Amino acid sequence: MKTKYLLFIIGLLIAVILPIGICQDNTQVGLPEGAIARLGKGGISVMQFSPDGTRLAVGTSIGVWLYDVKTGKAKALIPSITRQVDKKIKNIFGEHNWIGDSVSYVNCLAFSPDNRILAVGEMDNFVVQLWDLETGLQKSTLPATHQQNKAYAIAFSEDSKTLITPHYFGEIIHWDVTIGEKSFFLTDHSPSHAYDRIAIAKDGKTFVSGDRKDGEIRLWDAYTGRQLTLFEAKTPFTSISIHEPKPQKGVKVLAFAPDGKTVASAHDDSTVRLWDIASSTETVTFIGHTERVNSIVFSPDSKMLVSGSNDETIIFWDVNKKEKITTLTGHDGSVQAVTFSPNGEILASGSTDSTIRFWDVKTKQEISIFAAGHTTDIISLAFTEDDNMLATVAENGTVEIWDLKTRKLLPKPSIAYHDKTEAAALSQDARLFVSHGSDTTVRSNEGGVRTTWLPNRETRIFVLPTGDEILKIQENADSYAFSPDSKLLATYIDSTNLKGIRILEIDTWKELFFIEERISFADNLIFSPNSKLLASYGTHTKTRVWDVTTQTEITPPGIKEASGLAFFPNNKVLVNGNHEGIVLWSITPTGLQKLGPINNSRRAFSKGLVISPDGKTVIDSSSSGRNDVIRLRDVDSGLNLNTLSGHTWSIPSLVFSHDGKTLASGSGDGTVLLWDWEKVVNKAKENGEN
Repeated sequence: MKTKYLLFIIGLLIAVILPIGICQDNTQVGLPEGAIARLGKGGISVMQFSPDGTRLAVGTSIGVWLYDVKTGKAKALIPSITRQVDKKIKNIFGEHNWIGDSVSYVNCLAFSPDNRILAVGEMDNFVVQLWDLETGLQKSTLPATHQQNKAYAIAFSEDSKTLITPHYFGEIIHWDVTIGEKSFFLTDHSPSHAYDRIAIAKDGKTFVSGDRKDGEIRLWDAYTGRQLTLFEAKTPFTSISIHEPKPQKGVKVLAFAPDGKTVASAHDDSTVRLWDIASSTETVTFIGHTERVNSIVFSPDSKMLVSGSNDETIIFWDVNKKEKITTLTGHDGSVQAVTFSPNGEILASGSTDSTIRFWDVKTKQEISIFAAGHTTDIISLAFTEDDNMLATVAENGTVEIWDLKTRKLLPKPSIAYHDKTEAAALSQDARLFVSHGSDTTVRSNEGGVRTTWLPNRETRIFVLPTGDEILKIQENADSYAFSPDSKLLATYIDSTNLKGIRILEIDTWKELFFIEERISFADNLIFSPNSKLLASYGTHTKTRVWDVTTQTEITPPGIKEASGLAFFPNNKVLVNGNHEGIVLWSITPTGLQKLGPINNSRRAFSKGLVISPDGKTVIDSSSSGRNDVIRLRDVDSGLNLNTLSGHTWSIPSLVFSHDGKTLASGSGDGTVLLWDWEKVVNKAKENGEN
């Protein structure tokens, strides 16, 4: 079967070679200044094949990856950054309303029918980018006329000359693609439906909107803005849990059949419904998914509908017979996007398990894992002692090991993981991994779904890189920390009868002592480099410090809550970072003494905070507009030395390699950026940023 489809793919129309950032090594595509590699490709949000079937565009949390369907290689990354058009945008929105380095995840894609242009809509940038696929250059950037008026859907006219974009606040714009200017637009056609989901008909003449709260679906004329019909639901909506007792009507996603006769909708109650455009009525309600549906798509002949869900399944539905055809399993995470090849013979699916898979539409069998590396939400990092490998942990507890010499993923450790990891930590030598998660479905990287349910009160400890489990403890944990010498494990336990911090000796796994303490959920634990001090901190709780050797608290008066905390490499200074700035505390034999702030700017901090190996620079991840950047501050002067940008989401993890030559930043955008620390420092000396 694989051979058959390899021949089929080779037989597709001749591929157009993309000059956009062509690179054999995906880790080198579209790197920000100062970075030497990017590990991971970002979480998947939307996918679409090109009209000739030679490319697959994958919208992610960091931009659009363009894959060559024949080779499976990522040929380019179109970043979610519009630096080159900042001046144009500022003139429209005003200097103070535009955030120049703002980037966001891609929420809609469209190829022009003539296969020459790719249109990209982003969730927070309020613009649509047009990319010329022949030259590899950005053709133009199309901004909404209202600030924060993002495009929810985009579609080309059949002659490829016009792009239609219905927007967040009811604006409908028709763009002349050849010159990148508005040819026609309507404002506020539907001001009461600003939060609607939208899908556009293939010919671009009509579109449907679905209310994300009350579930109403409307058909609109894309040229007049006139409402053509309000669809009538026949099947009652249902409640999905005791926590949501009311019927869950809200629309999650919409799709327009290519023949223009049918609309499909997925709702909060996990149902998928078909609506007949001619009669304006619901024709069938499909029930099959057990969790939220993220993506639906019609086959090119409009005879089948496919849905992908958080329940990790893909379901084929027969549109004419109004029944389920089959359910596909294979993904080990939520299915975020599904799309058909132009000839309808291949279905592509993208998942939070980091993979894109190809399926044979005729046999309903998996053809291949087309691509991997699309991880989401990196929360923890650790280098091995020799700095040859890097371990990463995603929010769902997935552990991946990267070979830093080849910059390729090694086989995944065999570790069960979950939809949500409540707590996780790596030892500083990347040898041990501890996690606590809860979910009614437990998955394994070996494939399939395990039949056992992991209770909500288990701490599990594994050896890396194999993933062998070495300990299981019945407890409800909110946070962990390994000591740098890998001799101790600190766990904050939150249960009805027991709340506090337990210190375990790793060699024997026996409890050394217990600190009875009530700290809020999502707080953090950190050891000093010499493993003698332990600190607990959080944004809504007091920072506390203990001497592990004497088992006594040495918290100084006046120390405040923290969103970031770090010890200097010499064990003599503690750094506390919060929304008021960064404060240094001297560690003395008698306790902690305040040295003073090195910066008192009031701004939001992320969790990432680390000290350079020489102790001269404080590095923290902090908010800049809608995104997080990495800032370098001189310890003595408090001045900003440099700012590193490139991530599109929060940066909870900043870690230096053991030789101090590489800084790794792990982000909620699903990627890790590796920075050459010497080059970063030299750049800081050159620009002297203030």
